[in-house]
Amino acid sequence: MSPVRVIVPVKEEILRTAERRKSAGMKEHVSELLAELIDLGYEFRLRRLYQRFEEGEISLEYFAQEMGLGIRELYAVLEEQGWPTSNITLPHPQTVEGSET
Repeated sequence: MSPVRVIVPVKEEILRTAERRKSAGMKEHVSELLAELIDLGYEFRLRRLYQRFEEGEISLEYFAQEMGLGIRELYAVLEEQGWPTSNITLPHPQTVEGSET
């Protein structure tokens, strides 16, 4: 996948950290730091939304919209993570007195 340039609002503390790295002669590492922070934010959001999806709180369609993806793209991302893509679970059969299941 080729890199995409995006404009992202960043908290001032993150910018100060980047500026400190830049002034300490670590200029080339600033873009790496920011890219890593974006990746971590993406992963955090993915995990958080997945947890809500898994609990049945949100639909797959809503999950995809919140991630800025199509449903097929989200399926691919979830499969990449090794996560199930369905929040539908069958209830466990309950044993009723006097019946065998």
